[in-house]
Amino acid sequence: MQLRVLIVEDTRDRQGVLQQLFKDHAWVLVHTAARAISLLNAFEFDVISLDYDLAGGTTGDKVAEHIRGGLNHSARVIVHSMNPQGRDQISELLPGAMVIPLSSMTKTNKRFKRLREALKQGPDFDWTFAAQGNRERRER
Repeated sequence: MQLRVLIVEDTRDRQGVLQQLFKDHAWVLVHTAARAISLLNAFEFDVISLDYDLAGGTTGDKVAEHIRGGLNHSARVIVHSMNPQGRDQISELLPGAMVIPLSSMTKTNKRFKRLREALKQGPDFDWTFAAQGNRERRER
């Protein structure tokens, strides 16, 4: 299943990681909140991967406010921000969002591959399980 993905990230290295994560899907990459909001007004996305600290002076919580009240309110939102306070602000606005910092997604190559495989199931797969390490899987 090919997903429609909006990646909202302004750091070049992190952009590359997220592009690799979603490489089998139709993705659009933006680095400002203004551009993200513009696209959210025009298109429906299955998955939105959202950072908090963005270029242009506006933060990811403004994008989250727009998601909550707009066309993409039912999209799966993944908060990949490394900023703990920013993640909390977005989570308050979007209680259904999955909070998985990029550092957790890429902790091991195996974990990253597991996330890529899980994406093939569609936007509603259990990201928490896919992001867990091997120890949690052995305990089951």
